[in-house]
Amino acid sequence: MINLLSCGAFSCSKELDRDNQDAILLPQLRNGSFIFAIADGVGSYYGAKEAAELAVKQLSVVTDEELLHPETTLNVIKQKISELTAISNEYSKAATTLSYCFITPDVLNIVHVGDTRVYVKKGMKLILLTKDHTQHQELLDDGLYTKKELEALPGKNTLTAALTRSLTLRYQHKVMPLNEVTDSDGTITIFIMSDGAHHPWEQRPRFSLNTLSNVNTFSSSLFKRIQRLSPLDDYSLIAAQFRPE
Repeated sequence: MINLLSCGAFSCSKELDRDNQDAILLPQLRNGSFIFAIADGVGSYYGAKEAAELAVKQLSVVTDEELLHPETTLNVIKQKISELTAISNEYSKAATTLSYCFITPDVLNIVHVGDTRVYVKKGMKLILLTKDHTQHQELLDDGLYTKKELEALPGKNTLTAALTRSLTLRYQHKVMPLNEVTDSDGTITIFIMSDGAHHPWEQRPRFSLNTLSNVNTFSSSLFKRIQRLSPLDDYSLIAAQFRPE
């Protein structure tokens, strides 16, 4: 058994007069386990909002067994997005990123497509557990550029993977025993951030220990930082703290 101690979250549009193309699934209890997720609709294509909403809606109804087999789950979501074309051909390029966590009494499953990020708290730091599917990350992985050199190049936010009708499925699946993600106080604190939230966080990736240890305070503090800096994109966060029995 694993217990949810607390959860902080927000999901907001970059501008008040436009739709929010992020969609979130708050921690949902599933037979002693929890599923939670953020999807970020790819805004350059028609149907981004609908694709993100379909992704989290499908996650809320799939079985526990399907959640443990991400290829099956993600292909079902891809099919649901493809079916939008029955409404209109304008939806043919509808696409979304998706990152979800399925935490059981034994392991943390992280399934990730795109550039939303998943972190876990360890001491005074948030440790990044996912890898962006972007042009910059691929150039970095190939050793062609350093992080510093990439700062001056375009393509930082150009995705190389997303859930959409037209792309072959690519995803990251990470399975971690709970002892690897448990902090010194016995809690497990997980953060999912869309790119509109993690960009401001990474500019100065630190808060006080008290703020890092309280997911509601963290949520409020990051929200205020984003507002102060002015949002560059829709921004969403789920910060959830658990304690295994």
